[in-house]
Amino acid sequence: MKNFLIFLAGMITGAALLFGVAYFYNNSSSSDNGITMFEQEGDAISTNSFNVIQVVNGGALAMEYTYGIPTGLVVLFIDEEGYSYYDSQNITIPKGKCARQIGIYRYVTKESVEKTVPVVAIRNK
Repeated sequence: MKNFLIFLAGMITGAALLFGVAYFYNNSSSSDNGITMFEQEGDAISTNSFNVIQVVNGGALAMEYTYGIPTGLVVLFIDEEGYSYYDSQNITIPKGKCARQIGIYRYVTKESVEKTVPVVAIRNK
């Protein structure tokens, strides 16, 4: 009986250790999705409109447009308050508001190029 209890204790300890390692591995490798948030909001990035070029996990990559012409600035709008994005969506910044940087997003393109873009949210000026 004593040998069975030692065996059972070893099995329970092994299972707990396995689940603990798996939990910490999953949380450390995918918890931030490449997004680093600032403690305080940063500078205003733009007061223009944006066009969603790709929906990603946690938000949408969008390119800035000024008078209908793309400027080349790409930003990440994060999903706030349950709002979701779709491809080719136009995002217009309302008067009196701006796209304010609240973090950075790092990702790797299909061509294996690492990119870093600002994470923005629509805020008051």
